[in-house]
Amino acid sequence: MRHALRNIRRLKMRSLLTFAIAFSILMMSMLGYFIRTLCEENRMRFYGPLDGSVFVTDEDMQPYLTYEAAEILCGDADVISKISARREYVGVFSELAYVGKDLFMRDRYPGEPIPIGESATYIEGFQVVGVTAMDILNEVYSGDLTILEGTMITEENNEKHHNKIVISKELAEQNALAIGDTVILDMVSLYRDEQEMIGYEKSSAKDSYVYTIGGIYRHRVDNSAGVSEPWRLNANHVYVPITTLVDISNSQRVQSLYHVTYANGLKTDPSVVPDSLHFHLTDMSVLKGLEGEINTIGFSKNIVLTEYVSDAASSPSARLSEVISIVLIGVITVGMVIFLLAILFHMKARHRELAMLVALGQNRRLTAFSFFIEVLILVSFSIIIGVGMMAGAISVFEKPFTEYLYSAELFAQFYNERASDLLLGGSMDTALMNGVNGTKNLITAYLAPSFTFALIESAALLIVCYLFIAVYISKINALSGVGGKE
Repeated sequence: MRHALRNIRRLKMRSLLTFAIAFSILMMSMLGYFIRTLCEENRMRFYGPLDGSVFVTDEDMQPYLTYEAAEILCGDADVISKISARREYVGVFSELAYVGKDLFMRDRYPGEPIPIGESATYIEGFQVVGVTAMDILNEVYSGDLTILEGTMITEENNEKHHNKIVISKELAEQNALAIGDTVILDMVSLYRDEQEMIGYEKSSAKDSYVYTIGGIYRHRVDNSAGVSEPWRLNANHVYVPITTLVDISNSQRVQSLYHVTYANGLKTDPSVVPDSLHFHLTDMSVLKGLEGEINTIGFSKNIVLTEYVSDAASSPSARLSEVISIVLIGVITVGMVIFLLAILFHMKARHRELAMLVALGQNRRLTAFSFFIEVLILVSFSIIIGVGMMAGAISVFEKPFTEYLYSAELFAQFYNERASDLLLGGSMDTALMNGVNGTKNLITAYLAPSFTFALIESAALLIVCYLFIAVYISKINALSGVGGKE
């Protein structure tokens, strides 16, 4: 190390050139990766995370496959990387008061103890949305729903069957609930209408499931004037892992009540069939082959896999992301060639010195490693300085660039304009900006991935560089090389 630092100081101009090239490659790569991340995040905000997936339906394009069957197929087919699914029910939380209590009234059902001519309040119904992860929901990726406390439903919550529930700020305030509190889902109306559930509320035999509040959200759209039932109100939507609804449907009571076959051959099945089901494929070219294999299993209806198509191709963010990806590949490839050429010229200039070390009996691997240490120090300095400058650049440019991309998407969608027709710093919704700004988000969403990318790139560059140096020194002829020029 001491000799390496001495050589760096002794050969200032050559060392500075090596540092400058490494710094330029890493800085441009981190900046490119940062811009690409912003573009992808903005595209997701408008078009969702389902690109590269396929709809799973029957021939009439209707939901058919149960979630459990989809999991089995995902486990058996290597080409299916994961499942995205959503299922909505009206759930009964009899201990909770829904938002808008007494604002929603209905005509009474026959037999209810309410005077004729008067209206009755709806049952304690809530829209239970079972999801594999909340990021697939339009209200989430469009920015209408943002988390105030806790976290959203994630793929990990779903895979581990976590009894986690995410509720609205209004619902939490009305019922004095906080993160960590529990709520009891008495049942989900998989099979009952409201009249049946009224009788069910009075029954002592209930199918209960305890959820723990893990997130509180805010929905920026107040749709109270446009809905006629309380569970359709945005504030009365609750989100849970879809696997917990599968667990409920598999309970002994539900199975005994609803998994029956009648004399006329009609069947009732409490299994959870998602409203929307997507398979994410690692290779879209095998789509038809996979569809054929699935249909050899013997389902009562043919399964149809339809590629998910969005307007993301027309997205300014998606186009810019593609350009940046190409530029990144170019920067890394050309930069690595230039860097290796600089190392080659540096070694040629010090050919006599390297040959002398070999002639004096120093192991060639040790000679290569001592030269490599100099390169390693210079590249390490370039990473440290680059990350510091990148952190400053992100803190300055993240907000205006995000606003620019957001405005560009709006223009592209509603005005058919190009992103380049916009002025920098267009107006952006405050709720969305609260989600993308902040020190924690800057570090986790942008700086950390850019730094990780730079480390991986640096590691690859250094490995190639070491092999290059080792090969060069292994070819040195110690006797003739000593007679060369410095």
